[in-house]
Amino acid sequence: MASREEVVGQLQELIDYSDILATLRHEDSEWALWIDEANSYVRRTLGAAAGKELAKITGIRALTFGDAQPIYLDLLREAVTMLRVFKARIERGEYDSELAGEASRAVVAGRSRPSVFIAHSGEPPVLFRLTRFLEALEVKPIIAEWLPFKGRQVPDQARAAMDGCEAAIVFATAADAVAERKQPGRGALTETGILQERFGDKIIYLVEEGVELGPMLDSFAHESFTQECLESAFYRVVVELKEYGII
Repeated sequence: MASREEVVGQLQELIDYSDILATLRHEDSEWALWIDEANSYVRRTLGAAAGKELAKITGIRALTFGDAQPIYLDLLREAVTMLRVFKARIERGEYDSELAGEASRAVVAGRSRPSVFIAHSGEPPVLFRLTRFLEALEVKPIIAEWLPFKGRQVPDQARAAMDGCEAAIVFATAADAVAERKQPGRGALTETGILQERFGDKIIYLVEEGVELGPMLDSFAHESFTQECLESAFYRVVVELKEYGII
């Protein structure tokens, strides 16, 4: 059964990210990615009825010959309000049966859905695209920041999140620039060292073009991708997960 805390935490992540959307034009791809992620997560965890409630808000409103930005901002505010309503309902225990059902739906071919840990840099839209792709493969993506912290330090939080995972993905997007060299965030680099101890060779390295992992990691075979095209990264995920016997 998915815990109340876990689902509330992921809904809060969506709510927090809406602050960034409010600063962007509605034509930006991040809008569509956020709406897709919110609809998918609510429908998957809270059931079809909750999914329909949110879809009524996030669906296309109306054609307009003027500036559509105010319409999209209203949509965003209403969607965030609905996510907060879902959070309150979850905390009251109103969705416990749906959360239990989510766990039963995760049983595939007579076994529990496998989990893969993701070490990442920040939360760019491509991260949500990767998590959705894993979900489509019936693989559960695990991200340490989306789970309850319980007062842990960062390395301990990462180790706790890795429990039960069968493999890991290092998803290295550009986060910092040092002397004109792009590198991933410290969190991803810190977690990578822990991953090597925990998973050995069951690690998939996906690295955004132009990003350097440093001399310790650049020697590992990896797949490159861009913010606009993740096709090669998705192909590598499928190849490696099949080799590991996960899919």
